[in-house]
Amino acid sequence: MKKRVVSGLILGGVLLFAVRFAIAQESPETAVMMEEVVVTGIRAPQEVRRIPASVTVVDQEDIRKSNAKNLPDLLQSKEGIVVRDLLGNGKTAQIDLRGFGESGPYNTLVLVDGRRVNAPDLSGVDWSQVPLEQVERVEIVRGMGSVMYGDNASGGVINIVTKVPRKGLAGSVEGTVGSYSRHKERFSLSMGRRSYGVSVFGSYESTDGYRENNDYRVKDLGGKLVFDPTDYLRLNLSGSVHSDEYGLPGDLSEDEFRRDPEASNDPLDEADTMDRYAKIGLELDLREWGLFTTDFSYRTRENNSEYPDTSFPFVSESEIDTVGVTPRHVWESTIGGHRNQLILGFDGYWTDQEIKSFTGTFTPIVSPSGRDTIERSRFGFYVADEFDITEHFILSVGARRERVRDKLKKRSLPSGTIDLDETITERETALRAGVTYLYDERSSLFARYNKSFRFPLTDELIETNQTTFATIINEDLKPQTGDHFEFGVRHFFSTAVQGSLTFFRAEIDDEIFYDPRPKPFVGTNENHPETLHQGIEASAKAKLSDDVTVFGNYTYEEATFEKDPFRGNDIPAVPEHTANLGARIADILPHLDLSVVYNYVGSSYLISDQANSLDKLDDYDTIDVRLSYELARWKAFFGVNNALNEEYAQYAATNSAGTTRNFYPAPDRNWFAGMEISF
Repeated sequence: MKKRVVSGLILGGVLLFAVRFAIAQESPETAVMMEEVVVTGIRAPQEVRRIPASVTVVDQEDIRKSNAKNLPDLLQSKEGIVVRDLLGNGKTAQIDLRGFGESGPYNTLVLVDGRRVNAPDLSGVDWSQVPLEQVERVEIVRGMGSVMYGDNASGGVINIVTKVPRKGLAGSVEGTVGSYSRHKERFSLSMGRRSYGVSVFGSYESTDGYRENNDYRVKDLGGKLVFDPTDYLRLNLSGSVHSDEYGLPGDLSEDEFRRDPEASNDPLDEADTMDRYAKIGLELDLREWGLFTTDFSYRTRENNSEYPDTSFPFVSESEIDTVGVTPRHVWESTIGGHRNQLILGFDGYWTDQEIKSFTGTFTPIVSPSGRDTIERSRFGFYVADEFDITEHFILSVGARRERVRDKLKKRSLPSGTIDLDETITERETALRAGVTYLYDERSSLFARYNKSFRFPLTDELIETNQTTFATIINEDLKPQTGDHFEFGVRHFFSTAVQGSLTFFRAEIDDEIFYDPRPKPFVGTNENHPETLHQGIEASAKAKLSDDVTVFGNYTYEEATFEKDPFRGNDIPAVPEHTANLGARIADILPHLDLSVVYNYVGSSYLISDQANSLDKLDDYDTIDVRLSYELARWKAFFGVNNALNEEYAQYAATNSAGTTRNFYPAPDRNWFAGMEISF
């Protein structure tokens, strides 16, 4: 309680100083916030105010002046998002958009430059694959994505837009040091002329982490080429190589967490990843017939994990190869004097996954135990239309039909016996209808209905009997579907002050979740007949002067089971209240800027506690502070995360019997400092 009082006093003082400083400087009307344009909502450039959904754009100013080391750090201060980071380095972080709890990562679609990066299995999204320094902006579209993107978008879509080469010659080098023996070195170089642009980047990061066996070593190298041979044709090529090695410290019991949160019960568990991708894109301007765009992408990801437990040592080796093709045609025309934009598209993704497992003694392991192969093909056709009924009323409609086919084969080694060989095919339809009212130059009201779906992941389809170790298909598991309703307003009180308020309700049928209760199978993935997700999201931002910006957001959310066996219970890992408040002040001294952000996450039931029988995970709040000094081509910065040294955990779960609470501790107070030189 004392820490929260101190937190409030510190932040209140900073905001009061910001307001007084702004008043002393100049009229707020001289500081103008520009209208934002995104591509995520309809897969074509569009003003935010026209989209019938709650949208947030994390721009370059947000990124450069934040304390974030990685993308999950950056996203945790945005409304409607809860971050659960098991390792504290972003590698295995879970991003939950609109309150799906443990299954949040599988209900949030993540894109990199429009390319789908969600894994077909429970491994989720690897947030370390894109260095934060290469991100131009992040577009968050809540609750609306199934028509344009298909599977995994029940909670919404997060599109990470990376930097593109610019005209002229530019580059930068940077070095950072910090707590836990952290250091990072990076470079970037960009060169462009009228018809082409090319850029390259590279980085290396190393840290010992804040817990035992929490080390993390990561390397990145990549680049981009853009070529405009004519004024109606653009070609682009991008790719990167990412590799990392990291420790797996595991969870702690409640007593261990209170006694020594830096400890580990798994001092030898470790993993490594090699992730590579290449993408070729084409844009063809057909003039009065619209714009045709297509991307061809290939990604290969290898992940190895070792668990040298003395009683049951285990190794897993996984390789996932994904090929994607995503053509679409955007045609803007006039119908009866009214603007109309029609989008037709197709998404095709083919994924091959191979998993090898080994058991036995280490040094070396000599007993291969299994080989699983999974082939997933995903085809989706969609159509969307945006029609200006009047100058102020915009109607948006759309539909998608998607098919997913899984070929699952499980083989025991070294005997070669085939334990499982089945093919499963599922089809679902998504729908969307929305209306936007532009009631002044910048502000708008919107309302919409959206029908979503989520197909089971490959890991969710497979069950293993813990007595006989026989493997079967979970034939009772069905695709999840949902009906989403949303109403909101985006309002500019002036050219410098804006706010938004959104009410949302999602009625989910057959929501897929993990039930840990003992059965013939110890823990199964099941459909809950009906769940309800509803709440309010509010945000505000005020540019009080050219030098002072204040911002904040608040989310209230209820996520409940509506039918037996858990009727009336809260869905685990969904806090009712989250809030963020911050200020940025430029030139508090010549060339010196200050940023302060306060983060609050309310209490929630533990992962797998559908019965709501154990004490909740405690709420927590943190304050992050950053100072940066810029002069000509030089920039120096210093920051402190969790400045008041809050002891907390973002992730905690119960065992299959529902009798214990197990925690993954979050970092204590930590600092960083660095310098960047640009040219």
